[in-house]
Amino acid sequence: MSLKSDFTIDVIDTHTEGEPTRIMFWNNIPKNLRDALSVRKYFIDHYDYIRKILLLEPRGHKDQFGAILLPPVNPDSDYTVIYPTTESYLDMCGHATIGVSTALVALGYVPFEGNEKTLVYDTVAGTVKARVKIENGEPVSVSIVDVKSYFVKQIKVNVNGKDVDVNISYGGNFYAIVNSKDLGVDVEPEYIDDLLAYGKIIREKAYETLKELYPENRKNLEPLAMITDNNHDYRAIVTFAGNSFDRSPCGTGTAARAAFLVHEGKLKLDGSYVNESILRTKFECRIISWEKVNDTIAIVPEITGRAWVTQLCKLIVDPSDPLKHGFLVQ
Repeated sequence: MSLKSDFTIDVIDTHTEGEPTRIMFWNNIPKNLRDALSVRKYFIDHYDYIRKILLLEPRGHKDQFGAILLPPVNPDSDYTVIYPTTESYLDMCGHATIGVSTALVALGYVPFEGNEKTLVYDTVAGTVKARVKIENGEPVSVSIVDVKSYFVKQIKVNVNGKDVDVNISYGGNFYAIVNSKDLGVDVEPEYIDDLLAYGKIIREKAYETLKELYPENRKNLEPLAMITDNNHDYRAIVTFAGNSFDRSPCGTGTAARAAFLVHEGKLKLDGSYVNESILRTKFECRIISWEKVNDTIAIVPEITGRAWVTQLCKLIVDPSDPLKHGFLVQ
């Protein structure tokens, strides 16, 4: 048997506390691009079909997530990372960065000595550092130092005829945070359809607000929705475009929630908390520094979680396949 192919793509699959990441390396980028935003724009303009091949059916699914590793734009960084979804791209992704760091160490892509390896990534949101804890030559956890995170604004959103408080906060991406008690649901698997539906309403209204607040912003203003559980202090679910949800506690969401908790006076400026997913998996978050910007406190959070390599595979693109670039049925 012989296989026809336009090309093949080697990928590494991981999951971070339940959330998948499909990782690939891509070097075909001009060397004169000045920042990660320019790198992402070039990739979208020339290679967005790669995102579809990676993540969409039949090779992926609606909840698949990706991380594409490209040459760094800063001399002190190891890689530029862009984060594709089935719909678009995020500016930063905590769970994917934990997955990438785990895979790089576990599979020998980066040298290390001793019990720790530090990696530095250029992302659209900013520079992100990852510290991989190593035991017996294997990665056991990753701590990422996220970008500055801060509370933005509280708005009212009408959900099923009721106005609820939605708190917009930033942690590398924008989040619209709402308490589940205001929606009449719990963060439990049996409520997933309602959680997705309410998350969509909340995201759309928060997006309108963000476009008004940041009309000149060239980054991704589309927020994700975080619905926090009234019955469990720090359980939450994050929903995003494409009727998808995060199985992990969500890294940038954990950071955005920390900024909101600081704003509410529920988390000290040298404090920490544990964010829990709908699967009961956990990220630890601690604030390592902060500063006051105008009337807003911007924190720098460190998020710690675990990831595992689940698969090494080769994606084949057959020229005779009418669906070779993928599709998505919602």
